[in-house]
Amino acid sequence: MTDIDSTSDIELRTVNEHVIARVPLAGRVTDEWLRCYQRLARATGVPVQAQGHPDRAWIVVSVPASGNQKEIAATMDAARALIAEADAAQRRPAPAQAEGVVRDWWVRRRDSAARRPISKVETVRTGIGVERRWPLLGALALAMVVPLLLPSRFSLGPNWIVPSVVAVLLVAIVVADRGRHGGPAAAVRPLLVALVVVLVAEAAGITARLVADLIEGGPETKDPNDLLSVGFGVWLYAILAFAFLYWILDGGGPDARLWAPPEFPNLAFPEQLNPNVAPPGWRPEFFDYLYLGFTNATAFSPTDVMPLARWAKAAMTVQATASLAVLGLVIARAVNILP
Repeated sequence: MTDIDSTSDIELRTVNEHVIARVPLAGRVTDEWLRCYQRLARATGVPVQAQGHPDRAWIVVSVPASGNQKEIAATMDAARALIAEADAAQRRPAPAQAEGVVRDWWVRRRDSAARRPISKVETVRTGIGVERRWPLLGALALAMVVPLLLPSRFSLGPNWIVPSVVAVLLVAIVVADRGRHGGPAAAVRPLLVALVVVLVAEAAGITARLVADLIEGGPETKDPNDLLSVGFGVWLYAILAFAFLYWILDGGGPDARLWAPPEFPNLAFPEQLNPNVAPPGWRPEFFDYLYLGFTNATAFSPTDVMPLARWAKAAMTVQATASLAVLGLVIARAVNILP
């Protein structure tokens, strides 16, 4: 087994703001071993070369003179790890090594097949990944109705303003969506983002109003029925707002998830973590994000969907905190005022 020669000294010199380390190897190595080591170094991007003479061999590592201790040590460790890789490659017959590489490539491509972009023909033929409209429309209808049912003091102005803005944006989205030609529509996403901003802002406002009333004693806190109905409306509206937030941000939005899905998801659904339990080409739809919003609001933590992106962790933290405050304060207050 080849390794560094700890009984010999290392040679160091500085060239053009780089430190060149010439590390001696123990024993003799073949020309084929040197070539194999060189190929591995190029493939992995490690700044190292292999040199050999009839009775001696070295690896020559180049590290930046201004590098920190951790970076330099990591480069030296990587150069040494390639020695063992070169030894292993020499012990394996060339055909077996090539077969192993091909099999590894096949496993990676097969595992990532469920994330490949879906062509227009596949989408039309299978329907996989296409958003069903009724959950979206139903959620938006609720988002327009809930503010109308809450006390007028929960709105900065007339309680019909936010539902009207949502309705206008919905009409604009439908018109822009009909103008697409078998692919993503550029005008749809800005309108969807504006819709989500309105919903989240309204959810933040009514949640803050309810928490303030619960602490200070607002009008609806005198009667348990009024308190429970208002609390449920605020809690439901927050679930809808965060469901739209997750839906529009995950993977760049519904169009991006369908036509050009990212290699790594922001929110990992069970069907993505285990493709064997879902049909090929499965994509999360709005109902999946609505379920995520509901479970996060009731469990105050991730259940089956794991947040991977930092924005997703932050959003789920904010939603869980708001839901915990609303449910905890509403239930505590309702229990105290029940006859």
